[in-house]
Amino acid sequence: MKLDLNKLDSPLGAIVNGWEPSEALDETDRAEICDLLAEHSVLVFRGNRQPEDTELVDFANGFGELIKGSEWFQDNGDYAEILRVNNITDKDGMPEGTGGSMQLGWHADYSYVPTVGLESFLNAVELPPEPPHTCFCSQYDAFDSLPESMVDMLRPLRAFHSVSDVIYDEDADADKSVDDLNNSVTGQVKADFLKKRAKILELGIEKPRIPTAEHPVIMRHPRNGREILYISPQITKCIIGMPRDESDDLIAELCAHSTKAENVYSHDWEVGDLVMFDTLGTMHRRDSWNPSQRRVMRQLSTLLVN
Repeated sequence: MKLDLNKLDSPLGAIVNGWEPSEALDETDRAEICDLLAEHSVLVFRGNRQPEDTELVDFANGFGELIKGSEWFQDNGDYAEILRVNNITDKDGMPEGTGGSMQLGWHADYSYVPTVGLESFLNAVELPPEPPHTCFCSQYDAFDSLPESMVDMLRPLRAFHSVSDVIYDEDADADKSVDDLNNSVTGQVKADFLKKRAKILELGIEKPRIPTAEHPVIMRHPRNGREILYISPQITKCIIGMPRDESDDLIAELCAHSTKAENVYSHDWEVGDLVMFDTLGTMHRRDSWNPSQRRVMRQLSTLLVN
C-alpha cells in the first residue's frame, strides 16, 4: 500500500491519501502508519471510499485489541467495537447512538477504563451542511512545556477518571426536567443512556457497567516512550488525596495549559474522512451543531494492554 502524506499547517495532524479499505495491512503498512502517528498524533485518511463496518473493524484491529465501547453505552449494533456517535432517534424517539448534538468538552477516549484507550478512529458517515469541528491538542507538548518544578510536583500524583457519576447518579438530577437534561451535554448523554438501558432491560439483555479508573497524572506512552500529561476537564474528576478545591484548581490550570489556542488543531470534516489519532497522547473536543441536522459517525479505540 502506497501512502502519500501531506503535513498540515498546524501544531499536529497530517492528511494521508492512498489507503484502500479492502486491502489488509501487512507489517510494513502497520509500522509505517504507527511511525506517522507517532510523528503527527492525528492522521486524516482521505480520498478513499467509505469503508464497510467489517473493513473498519479489520483496519482498527490491526493496531491492537478493540474496546467494545458500544456495550457500555447500551447499543445493540452488529459490531460492539463500533460506537455509533450520532444524534439520530427512531420513530419511537429511541436514540440510535451516543453523543447528541451539543458541544463536547476536552477529553481522552476511555481514560475512565483501567486499561485505557491507545489509538482512536473516528469516521464521518453523514455530516450537516456546516459540519462541527473536532479539535485536538497534544499532551506531549503539554508535558514538555511544563516548568520542571511542576513536573516534580505532578510526578507522584494519581487522578480519578469517570463518566459513571454523570450517568448513574440518579439523585444528582432528581430535580431536573427532561428538557433540563436534554439542554446539557452530560444530561443529554445520560437521558439517552437511560432510555436505551430501559429498552434493553425489557428485552432481558444486561450490558456491562461503565468502569471507572485511577491513572498517574504523568504517563509514558508504550509505543514511543514519550511522557504525557494525562488529565482532562471532561473526565478527570479529582486528584487522589488532594483537597477538593486544590484538586479542582490544579485540573483547571493543567487543562488550560494543554488547550492554548496556539497548540490546537481544528479539523474540518469531509464525508468519508477517517481520523486516526493518538488518544493517549492527545485530548479532543467537539463543537455543537443544529440538532435538526444529522451527523453520523463511527468510533473505535484500541486498548492499552500491559
